[in-house]
Amino acid sequence: MKRFVKYLLLLMGAILLAAWLVLSLFDANRLKQPVLAWLNEHTELDAAIGNISFNPLHPYTLLAEDVRLGHWFSARQIYIQLANFSPLSGETRIATLDLIDSKLVIEDATELKLPSNLANIHIDELTTKNFSLDWHGWQLKGADLTLQDWQPRQEGQWQWGADMDLQGQARQLTQPHIEMAQLTFSGQVRQQQLQLSKLKSHLFDGLFDTQLTLDWPKQQVTLTAPTFSRNQLQFEQLPHLNGDWRLFINKASFDNISITSPTLISNAITGELRYLEWTPGSLPIASAKWQANEAVVDWLRLNQHQVELLSEAQQLSLNINGQAYEGSVSSELRWLPEQGRLDIDKLALQNTKFIWQPDMRWPLPEVRLHRLDLSNGELLSLDTNLPLSILGAELFLSDIAWSGGQWRGLTPRARAQANWNEIAFDNLIARQGSAQVTVDDSYVWLTQFASEALDGQLTLSGKLGLYPPYEMEGQVAAQQISLRPLSRWLKTERRFSGLAELNATLHGELDHPQSWQGQLALSAQEVFIENFALDSWLSHRLHEDYRSAKSVDTQLAALDLTQGDSFIYQLELTGSVNQGRWQLKDSALQSVRYLLALQGSLAIKQDWQLELGAINDQGCKELAINLNGPWQAPKLVLHQPKLTQPCIPWYKGQLAYPKSGLSGNLIQGVRALTQESDPQTALDSDSVN
Repeated sequence: MKRFVKYLLLLMGAILLAAWLVLSLFDANRLKQPVLAWLNEHTELDAAIGNISFNPLHPYTLLAEDVRLGHWFSARQIYIQLANFSPLSGETRIATLDLIDSKLVIEDATELKLPSNLANIHIDELTTKNFSLDWHGWQLKGADLTLQDWQPRQEGQWQWGADMDLQGQARQLTQPHIEMAQLTFSGQVRQQQLQLSKLKSHLFDGLFDTQLTLDWPKQQVTLTAPTFSRNQLQFEQLPHLNGDWRLFINKASFDNISITSPTLISNAITGELRYLEWTPGSLPIASAKWQANEAVVDWLRLNQHQVELLSEAQQLSLNINGQAYEGSVSSELRWLPEQGRLDIDKLALQNTKFIWQPDMRWPLPEVRLHRLDLSNGELLSLDTNLPLSILGAELFLSDIAWSGGQWRGLTPRARAQANWNEIAFDNLIARQGSAQVTVDDSYVWLTQFASEALDGQLTLSGKLGLYPPYEMEGQVAAQQISLRPLSRWLKTERRFSGLAELNATLHGELDHPQSWQGQLALSAQEVFIENFALDSWLSHRLHEDYRSAKSVDTQLAALDLTQGDSFIYQLELTGSVNQGRWQLKDSALQSVRYLLALQGSLAIKQDWQLELGAINDQGCKELAINLNGPWQAPKLVLHQPKLTQPCIPWYKGQLAYPKSGLSGNLIQGVRALTQESDPQTALDSDSVN
């Protein structure tokens, strides 16, 4: 008996030893290839596994290395420890699931089809080390996560948004418009809502701290009490929401942040966002206030300023107070994006100095200006096409709109009032002026304009149509106007100076000079004209023989006029304007020696129909100068008409004969003077006659 027991114990020991040797030599990798081959053949997983470590003595643990599922999941190591595995009841409970150096591309993921004995899977704890995630442009990198109490599969259905507790940190989270780094967070998932009680990160080189709720079924994100500090937001284009997602922000605060985008640059922004509700396709519903050191929108620039914002779905309202263009600004604005319209309810500018650049353009299609108050404003244009400067401007505007390249009145009260110390346009200067303008649906009415201009006084009044053909009606009165600045501005070949007066009353269509009607009178005194030797030219023509009318080359005549200068004591040009033609009557100019009368008509930059006459002291014409034809190339005909005795006066105007003029017959007087100065020339002249 003792011997039997001894042999039995030896047999049992041998069996246990053999079993231990078999289990110790067991290699799970031998089963890997046939299992993967069967799995890839019957599913779409395209799975691959490197090395597997499995000990049958500890059947609830498994370590797999170099795991890959298609192109959407990979991991350097996966460690699984089962808490319970009951195939008959379909219950699987995983105590620990560790993913090391794993990557998941959600949009490429293939649904895992598991057998019915894996109908329910519960994970007590899932941890990741250096986890990466790609999802519709979002990229999470270097994440160390801990998920607890998660049941991703229930009753044979995957429920990835099932309830869980989570916490972790990540190296980076990016999206085309956002880049976050060094994230730490904790929270839970409840009823498919991601609820983070803490989310901290570096955001655009600054700090970001918030509570976050992501509601997947409702497609909305809510930030509660977020704080932004020293963030430098940079956008190549303004952020927008994808699909039907909505964004809610409650009680946000920001400190010393900056924004750089194609449409807006702003620095040192500090303030609060009381609430924001942003739905795609409309303006955010929001309320906020902040202050900033600088803000630039296109060419508009603000320095130190404060802003209050109130935004609704169809309208954004801004109240701005601060410093701009070396002065102060206060404004109440409303932007209506669907209409592309900016309403300026109030804009007050004081002591501003604005510089206009050549590339500046107004970016908005329609602006409604309800009230503008400008005090002591200055403007300097650096645009060579607009050589303008204004000093000491006072301007009031109300109820005026700019739309479609047109100004128009919004109400019958639409008006503008202006005063200025100086306005300079190139060489033209107007000082100590004032103007009043009203605008209705059809016309701009200039009810009053008075200013010192060109060292004289200028007054204007009238109206101008807002739409083609731009009907106009106006009155102009200018007294003691200096002609030298006008000469410099016109850049004429012949410079001139003197004093002039102008009185005009015109009406017609601005774009069609042929429709102009009215009266025009121009007078001048002590006019000096360079390279316009009028007296010398008239003397030569009176000395020559034009008893029969002769055509003269216009260019040669003009060249002959350049041989000296002229001094005109007085000039009187007056007459009616009919169909765009100035009909001259009782018009003349008085030079040093001659009185030259003018009759006929002219159309500026169109044609001449003029007859000029050199008048003797009896008012009779001794030299007729006919100028007819196109503006640039008229025909010139000279004639010395035979005088009757007594002669019939051709000029009956008010201009007196020059004191230094020749007495009696002009032709005889000129030839007599020539004979005294040059006898041989006089003999030649007598032989011709």
